[in-house]
Amino acid sequence: MVREQDVRAAFAALNARGAPPLAVTAEDLIECGDRVRKRRKKTLAAACTGLAVAVVLAGVFVALPEHRAPGEITPARLPDSTSIFVPPDAPPMPEPVRPPGQR
Repeated sequence: MVREQDVRAAFAALNARGAPPLAVTAEDLIECGDRVRKRRKKTLAAACTGLAVAVVLAGVFVALPEHRAPGEITPARLPDSTSIFVPPDAPPMPEPVRPPGQR
């Protein structure tokens, strides 16, 4: 049987060694937070720069006049009924479908 004094001595020896080191320290947390803040600032700066470039390019494209070929521009005409080509071997056009009771 284990004596009480032996148990007390074992616990006293364990207590004298101190607590095990923590896996996360305050310095580690502060450094990690600083890295995250720096990364976010860099990402924000890059996004703002990209947006500014996009706005400038859009303004340039809108502000510049269109380049057209020299000469007069005329509107398109609708085709005449005589300008429609029907091949000679085409089947005849079907009669339009009318509702019952109408001619």
